Amino acid sequence: MRDLLLLGFMCAAVYFTFKRPLAGLAAWVWIALMAPAKWAFGFSQDLRLNLTIVLFTALSYFVWKEKPKPQFTSIHFWVLFFGFWMLISTVFNLRVDSGYAWMKYNEFVKVLALFVFITLILKSRKDINTFIWAVVLGLSAYAAMEAVKFVLSAGAHRIVGRSGIIADRNDLAVAINMCLPLVVYLWSCTEDKKLKLGLLALALLNVLAIVGTYSRGGFIGLIILALAMWLKSNRKIIYLVIALMALPVLYANAPEDWKERQSTVETATTQDGSFIGRIWAWKIATLIAIDNPMTGGGFKATTDPILWRIYAPETPLFGPVETPVIEHSIEPKAAHNIYFQVLGSAGFVGLFIFLSMMITGFWVSLRNASKAKKNGVRWCQDLSNAISLAFVGYGVTGLNVSLAYFELVYAFLAIIAVIKSRELYAAETTRPLN
Repeated sequence: MRDLLLLGFMCAAVYFTFKRPLAGLAAWVWIALMAPAKWAFGFSQDLRLNLTIVLFTALSYFVWKEKPKPQFTSIHFWVLFFGFWMLISTVFNLRVDSGYAWMKYNEFVKVLALFVFITLILKSRKDINTFIWAVVLGLSAYAAMEAVKFVLSAGAHRIVGRSGIIADRNDLAVAINMCLPLVVYLWSCTEDKKLKLGLLALALLNVLAIVGTYSRGGFIGLIILALAMWLKSNRKIIYLVIALMALPVLYANAPEDWKERQSTVETATTQDGSFIGRIWAWKIATLIAIDNPMTGGGFKATTDPILWRIYAPETPLFGPVETPVIEHSIEPKAAHNIYFQVLGSAGFVGLFIFLSMMITGFWVSLRNASKAKKNGVRWCQDLSNAISLAFVGYGVTGLNVSLAYFELVYAFLAIIAVIKSRELYAAETTRPLN
């Protein structure tokens, strides 16, 4: 039955994509986040659903008569420059299985393609909101379903992701943190009372989903995100009183396993084997970059067994934190940190480009919000603030995960670029026509 539903969805998506590429773009990001083929068990797993939608979206765009004029921004420059540098890094990768690095680069090219087509296709508030609804109905809806299971099981159900890159619970927690501001944005610009109530419930369930992942980094990111949202709110006293009343009650009723998990943050560097493994990976990523400052070691360099063994003897006293000796029985670890992930993969040059890309996106988003506020374009101000908050959540919780090449990051960068290039922060009467 699920296979037939997926086949029907693909046929419907292709049909509406031919009518307008925006439909294909929405289906593209929804499939990327949900990986619906993993929910089925039959012939639909061989349909190449995402590739089909991508190809038809590209075809639809090229025959689209109402396509807006392409624009190039500073965000385009840094994103495409980063993509180019990852190509150089892949050409000179140090992995023993070089083909793996090329496979990861091919996956990243699809992410870059999503960025490019978002900036080519989206051109109005309606387009952007449609795309955001696709993101929320993909990721946030899944998180809400898992949160319901978490509540019904009295905390026994552990929440993990299902789709490829966010299958890990820590990765899922980061993705949910990034989506929460978008749910709040949709709530703020929705007039239907029932829909607003549904979005409010969705936001609350997403918070519970982060708790249900048992991710320490995700929970810390949630706290920082909540603080940032509180600082931007106009009702600070009311929200502060509600938080002070609700948090002690919620903590008292939280599962004991969850409390124990969060309490290990204090002893992570000395007693937590998982965290020590991450420090090993950070050290090895840094050592790889010191020896190869221009290009690093290629995608997921720290997971290569040869590179791991080469640099393992240098790790105990390297850096400010002393760590135990890496035994031969210990398997290579992923970076579990977006900054060390890029450092090990693309060297110091690649990290500089990545940071420039992220800082530029965040700064432009703040500028978009400021211009929208000046022009009285409330929806654009709220959306730009929401995306800025999403970057705050990503920048903080990214310290705990390997998500430097996550689709949602580049989708947000693309939306920022669209708002800037189409001047959507301007009033309709003053906006230049393309």
